[in-house]
Amino acid sequence: MRVKAMTEGAARVIKPPSDEFESGRIFRPLPSLRHKKWLKFILAAFAFYGVFLFAFFGPPLVTIFIIEFIPLNLYFVQEGWIVGSIVYWIIVPFWLIPALVWVHLYVKSIEYSVVGWQGEAMPEIYQKKGIITITKKHVPFKNITYVKNRVGIFDRLYGIGCVKIETAGESGGMQATGVLTLIISRLVNQSSEENIEGIRFHEELKQFILKEMRGFGSSHPQDSRQRRGMSQGLFTERTLRAFQDVRDVLRKETNR
Repeated sequence: MRVKAMTEGAARVIKPPSDEFESGRIFRPLPSLRHKKWLKFILAAFAFYGVFLFAFFGPPLVTIFIIEFIPLNLYFVQEGWIVGSIVYWIIVPFWLIPALVWVHLYVKSIEYSVVGWQGEAMPEIYQKKGIITITKKHVPFKNITYVKNRVGIFDRLYGIGCVKIETAGESGGMQATGVLTLIISRLVNQSSEENIEGIRFHEELKQFILKEMRGFGSSHPQDSRQRRGMSQGLFTERTLRAFQDVRDVLRKETNR
């Protein structure tokens, strides 16, 4: 990880340790993210083909279940698995190729920026992604409540990782008390996490964000002492007597 000092506002910027990324504040995910998503779609095509073959050579009860819920297999059962395989692999390119093109354009549109400012400027995380609908998000460090790394099987295969950031403004909402409620909440509510994925320096980025988050509690010790003094001086003996007077008045009103 390289932390580059900038002249504007004395900013500290996480600069990706690779020439493939753009210099300055904006950086992009590695091409490995595109390759990982491509691999998932290709494996999905083979997985669907495995379900198709299982309809022929699996246990009878499972075969009946698959045929019942996938009516397209009825034609394949009548013609045989060889004809069905040919038809399947003729259909696959019509959805697989557009999916691969969409992944390429989507990953190419992703931009990230993680800047920690000194002074009065607001440190934030910037994220841009989207093809048809372009979404730009600015997440201040003060709104971040949780940061974690996620390195899955495909991530380890390509040597990349993901930093998941949870914000305070979106963490609430409907609490899931069952499976149905959980599914509905996932469909209705927007995700409370922002993902910075497809990067190699995910651990360094996580530590940088955590350090900036801690800075909000320690960067202005004088202000924090003043706030503690105000909170300690709020509940004095005079304030207690005032509350007692209010209590007595309310009791008299209720006894009438």
